[in-house]
Amino acid sequence: MSRAASPDTGGSAATSFGMPPGLPAPPTRRVSRPWIAGLSLAYLGINIAWAGPGQVLMSPQVEWLTTNAPIGFFTDSKESNLAIIGFVAGIFALVSTPLWGALSDRTRSRWGRRTPWIAVGLVVVAVTMSLSGFAQSLPALLLTWVAMQTAINAVISPMSAAIPDHVPPAQRGLVSGWYGFAYTLAVVAGTAIGTISTAVWPSMLGIGMGYVLCAVACLVAAAPFVLSRWERSTAELPRAPRFGWRDLVACFWIDLRVHRDFGWAWVTRFLVTLSTAISLFYLYYYLQDRVGLIRDDSAAAGLRVSDGVLILTAVYAASVFLTVVAAGVVSDRVGRRRPFVAVSAMFLSAATLIMAFVPDFTFTVIAAAILGLGTGVFTAVDFALVTEVLPEAADNGKDVGIINLAIGLPNVLAPVIAAIAVQQLGGYVGLYLFAGALALAGGLLVYRIRGVR
Repeated sequence: MSRAASPDTGGSAATSFGMPPGLPAPPTRRVSRPWIAGLSLAYLGINIAWAGPGQVLMSPQVEWLTTNAPIGFFTDSKESNLAIIGFVAGIFALVSTPLWGALSDRTRSRWGRRTPWIAVGLVVVAVTMSLSGFAQSLPALLLTWVAMQTAINAVISPMSAAIPDHVPPAQRGLVSGWYGFAYTLAVVAGTAIGTISTAVWPSMLGIGMGYVLCAVACLVAAAPFVLSRWERSTAELPRAPRFGWRDLVACFWIDLRVHRDFGWAWVTRFLVTLSTAISLFYLYYYLQDRVGLIRDDSAAAGLRVSDGVLILTAVYAASVFLTVVAAGVVSDRVGRRRPFVAVSAMFLSAATLIMAFVPDFTFTVIAAAILGLGTGVFTAVDFALVTEVLPEAADNGKDVGIINLAIGLPNVLAPVIAAIAVQQLGGYVGLYLFAGALALAGGLLVYRIRGVR
């Protein structure tokens, strides 16, 4: 169902956010394959930026800094220190997500509304990533990682807004599927870069070089889309009103009494994303301390933790690839979104049950495969669903930013919730049982969305 046909959306090109008229109407013309490829490649690049550090580089880096560098206001626990960095960086990412989108909505330039933010954000991301890789203390790592997480949303929010800006509703499942494909491939690529760099270079040098290589890969992958002039000029449009305090508050506000579907879509995404985030936050330590893989710096023979993470990531990605594009295409053809989201949540819950009760690497690989199948379906169809409940075409950047808070907020809460679960809910068993319950709740609540089939 198109946005204009939904009872929960306005469908007007005018906006309550103070934007002037003259912006493009909601799209009806199908986008080309090169456009989809360029957007997907750019999204691949920006997600490599966090995937390498997040999957295999930051955990051993925090462990080394906890042991060998001045701790300052941090603790002597590697788990707690990783949680502190993740939480603080997540707060800044959370605040910046809708702000960057709203500012891009108002941008007037010969390169369009979104491109300037994407281009500048990519440069800042590359610089701050490189600084994070060679941080010599936990406070320095925190500062540079916060800057990187803030800048990355200056890329992701405008880039995500490109889909409702340019893609008609009947094609959004397909495009969202390729978007999800790019995301998953980025996780594999980032993990591989991190693993290879730590194998080639010794200790902290390998970690630092891993960050740098991820930054370079990000720039190379995103450059073709940024330089393609994919956006029309907005320089001739009326100048946007001055951005004031009311506009800043409006960056985080949607009237859920009017746009109820938007609210339920947000809650669904939040619960499922939180389930995945707390499941994966301690994956490195779960494999090391619960499954029993060999520490990366150990001289003993056996499967290293980073190798285990790479194997699980590859299996997970292969499973995602099986479903992510296909689910989007099928969802477009049948005109339905909600059943796909509900089934994907069941798969996610099943994977967490295996990890809770069978801490064996072979079964963890099976869980990764099941998780990947569910994630592929959810990633493609959920984003397509979300784009159909956005309130105003002219506010796509802001509204997509608010929807993306349903991804950012779980990443803020995951370090705290995961730490509490491990310490207070029976260790990893309690952690994964709770994660499974969250996924099921999200799968049920998707049926509260009435404006899409």
